[in-house]
Amino acid sequence: MLANKKSLLAVSIAASLTLTGCFSDNDNNVKVTPPTPTEPVTEVVPPSDLVTEQPAKVFAASVIDSANADVLEEATVKFLVDGAAATSLTDVNGADLTSVVVDASGSFTFLSKEGASGEVTAVVTKTGYAAKSFIVDLDAEADEGAKDVPLQFALVKIAGDNLKETTEAVAVDGAVTTAQVTVEAKTESGKGGTGVAIDASTELRDATGAPVSGGDVSLSVLAADSNDNSVGAIIPEGLNAAGATQVATPVGVTNVNMQAGTTKIKQFNKPITLTTTLPASSGVTVGDVLDVASHDEDTGEWQSETNKATVTAQNADGTFAAQFKTNHLTFFSVNQSAPVCQNGVSINVTSGTVPPRGLAVSITSSDGSIGSYLRGNSKQIISGSATARYGISATATANVRVYDYSGNDWYNSNGEVNVCGSIPVTLGNPVQTFDADFTLAGTCADTSNGTVAVDLSGSVVTYAKNGKAASVAASLGNSTFRLSGLEANAEYTIRTTVRGAQVASGGQSVVTNTTTGAATSPISQAVTLTCETRVVTGG
Repeated sequence: MLANKKSLLAVSIAASLTLTGCFSDNDNNVKVTPPTPTEPVTEVVPPSDLVTEQPAKVFAASVIDSANADVLEEATVKFLVDGAAATSLTDVNGADLTSVVVDASGSFTFLSKEGASGEVTAVVTKTGYAAKSFIVDLDAEADEGAKDVPLQFALVKIAGDNLKETTEAVAVDGAVTTAQVTVEAKTESGKGGTGVAIDASTELRDATGAPVSGGDVSLSVLAADSNDNSVGAIIPEGLNAAGATQVATPVGVTNVNMQAGTTKIKQFNKPITLTTTLPASSGVTVGDVLDVASHDEDTGEWQSETNKATVTAQNADGTFAAQFKTNHLTFFSVNQSAPVCQNGVSINVTSGTVPPRGLAVSITSSDGSIGSYLRGNSKQIISGSATARYGISATATANVRVYDYSGNDWYNSNGEVNVCGSIPVTLGNPVQTFDADFTLAGTCADTSNGTVAVDLSGSVVTYAKNGKAASVAASLGNSTFRLSGLEANAEYTIRTTVRGAQVASGGQSVVTNTTTGAATSPISQAVTLTCETRVVTGG
């Protein structure tokens, strides 16, 4: 028994030694050193959200002075639908857009959301200019070969012979007038005037109907000479509804504002009286009763007034006085009615050549205005189905101006011509232009793994002669863009907005300032992006 126990013990010891050797030696008792951990290999790559394809359609808007096409810095644009903030627009990077304060370029770009259609109202304001609403058709198509829809928001400066604003202080006790208030504005031409009369003991209210007290109260009255065709440029768009067979055509307009400090006074507890001047050519007679409509600058909407305007007198210069009552303040239009134009409005170039950059079109009369653009020899500005919406009557006449984005006239009718149907236009060529290619050299800021090139073909590039409206540059692919219609020896500002990525200096835009020579010369711009770092796997 003892011998058997010893034998078992020896086997156990031998097995133990054998197993121990498996964990400490590699064959022949050679010790194996564990591998040393290595740092992961990384590489710099372009941002994952970078957009490298152009948007299908870009709206390119500029806010300009209607007289000289200069851009208006710090103008405010609010986008509204049915009086509320629009929900159908984004900036070119996809962020929701409801309003814009225009920067020094005077221009900006935006997109409509996928599936968005119909109209958006752009309410544009700028200190010293008459506020105006514009209709933006989201269904507008870009011309063949282009991806942008140019928009010109042209404002009229309150100055000169045909517009005059008078502002006077109003005495109040709390929220109530202490005496009758009478303010009259008269244009320098003498043929435009507006008078406002507010009785004593009239309560001043805000837009919600709440009494407004405290602060210095002022009343501002705008007079407009409706004999002049430029006055129509202050009338907000959208007065008429689509599909109407009769359209309202303004014969007298005015804008009346009242404020207590910074609070707008919009309503009264009892009616006030407004008197406005109608032109001698309006065809009215004393005793005629005319419709009145009002436009709310805060909602961008028109509404018909319950109270009508009565032609009360003919003035010595042949103009007429029309009077009506209202219990609120805003922009007012006294209107006649006329059959709608069923043929649409088109531009037909009979002589001359439209430059590659295109031309802007302004159609202005005493009862309204239309802005558009031209890239070929013919263009339908307004379709026959949309003329009612824009208030174009069958006998409408207007001054027609075709100009480039630097403000140079290529055609001007210099007087009112028929606009219902086709408008023949003979283009001049006031300035020689040329095209140039603009190439973006995109790289990553982090060069630890060498220079990394970035495709910037999806960027939105705009360019403008300094102080003038901007245009969208056509993409040629490979981060190159075409700048069309450049003038020789002129200063231009080029703005590149990178979609989906940040530039290393901050933000998403890079500005290039350049002075053109006497002929085509390529332009380039280095753009450094904040890129991403990723771990290299495999191999």
